[in-house]
Amino acid sequence: MNYSRLKSYPGLSREDLSLHLVEATARILPEVSDGPRAWVRRLFEGRGGHLHLETTVVSATDGHVVLSDGSEFDTDLIIWSAGNAATRLVRGHTDLPVTTRGLIQTRPDLRVGTDDEIVPDAWAAGDDAAIPDLAVPGSLTVPNAQNAVRQGKLLAKNLLANLRGREPKEYRHSSLGAVATLGLGTGIFQFRRIVVRGPLAWLMHRGYHVLAVPTWDRKVRVLAIWLAAAFYGRDIVSLASVQQPRAAFTTEADSTTP
Repeated sequence: MNYSRLKSYPGLSREDLSLHLVEATARILPEVSDGPRAWVRRLFEGRGGHLHLETTVVSATDGHVVLSDGSEFDTDLIIWSAGNAATRLVRGHTDLPVTTRGLIQTRPDLRVGTDDEIVPDAWAAGDDAAIPDLAVPGSLTVPNAQNAVRQGKLLAKNLLANLRGREPKEYRHSSLGAVATLGLGTGIFQFRRIVVRGPLAWLMHRGYHVLAVPTWDRKVRVLAIWLAAAFYGRDIVSLASVQQPRAAFTTEADSTTP
């Protein structure tokens, strides 16, 4: 637990803070191997966090949370991280082939269709496309920005190749490793058997993201914000969803009601 922000909230003390991480699967950070993952867990619990693996939330009413492992506690803030899902626009308003999850059935060359049948003049890339991962047979590419950016570039090249009568190329991306930050100044990186922990991994994560930011003016802007945070602390904002947590769910429910 990082208590450095307590000075910004004089009405809170350390005893008022408690973090519970609830994970439905049997592990956190699936991108890294067992050894680094165990180190991350020790780091998290050493900071005062509570980790609940293979656990789901049974109920969260009036700030009282009940978990499937029998744990109960009160909270003023719940952060739900449930991943992403395919847009209903594709599933409900097009005749494109989709998977059971609603993703567009896409070939490795980014044409819509299967090995046996191709949808003419239809291409897909990014989060809503079910693209086979040629680097990991039997799986789909992970719906993240790294894959989406690379797929977008290949899609442009494939469209041009198709217009010129050439065969499109298949998307293949071999990972250069997994990197994640674990709070300010701490991170972890793994590439095969190479593992880097602590401040160096944190700097590697920051450096990678600066390189990924498009155009130099944006890189400079991002670096300026990070440098300001290093000297003056992180910016603090008010989240409207904290004040009215049900609003987003009510709006979504109303939009899906026939």
